[in-house]
Amino acid sequence: MRGYVDTEWGQLHYRNAGPEIGAARAVVVLLHESPRSSAVYEPVLDRLGEKVAVYAFDTPGFGASDSASEGAALADYARILVQALDALGVGPFVPVGMKTGSSLATAVATTLRGTGRVDRMVLYGLSDPATRNSEYWARNWAPALEVTADGAIFDELWRKNTGIYGTGCPAQIAGCVAETVLNLERYNSIYPAVFRGHQQTWDDNLTLIRDGVAVTVLEPTEARMTPDAPIEFVHVPGTRVVRMPVNGQFAVRAPRAFTAAVLDAVLAVRT
Repeated sequence: MRGYVDTEWGQLHYRNAGPEIGAARAVVVLLHESPRSSAVYEPVLDRLGEKVAVYAFDTPGFGASDSASEGAALADYARILVQALDALGVGPFVPVGMKTGSSLATAVATTLRGTGRVDRMVLYGLSDPATRNSEYWARNWAPALEVTADGAIFDELWRKNTGIYGTGCPAQIAGCVAETVLNLERYNSIYPAVFRGHQQTWDDNLTLIRDGVAVTVLEPTEARMTPDAPIEFVHVPGTRVVRMPVNGQFAVRAPRAFTAAVLDAVLAVRT
């Protein structure tokens, strides 16, 4: 099922599966990597929906959602996502985020800190902000792209993505290129907030862990900012790390492993 929900930034598009909220054992909220959309979670929606209620949102500015306010910070994105969840009648839930979606998951949990609505979350591999030049990447990670008569934009995006993810899943690369080109004026809208907020996201994760939020971290086989710049993950005490069998989009490339990891985290009995 797909739908739209109203917020102060306009409408957010979502996909959902599973039982009604009131009849569900738990509610899972999936937040995607940019510049993708909630379509990346299609392979796991029904699988997850056999056990829990699932909502996968298009981040503001991506997919079929309306745009974010210019210059918005991660806390602003989180506020809008909470508005959407409130409008849908979602009470307690488990945010699950990949890459930029992981930063959003932390921001949402932080926005709701102390309410009891988020007592666990599933994040993408954690990296120390001290190892990155966040301001540099905020300005340079996703520059404006020009469409020229020779179609060079397609080659540029293909080379960038294969340099990061390799050539093992060309369908995944094709999907990323397609969604970027279809969203060309907005594809880079969230990156300044994510990179400039990296230190705050790191600090917020540590605070949430100290508060007792159960954090499961999904790590890929490898990760890169660029072909020459690998990302080193850090194990944060108090988190549970699950190593996935692939890199890139876990839900697309390893749907069984991703579903199992999420359900293990969501349905585990707290002691």
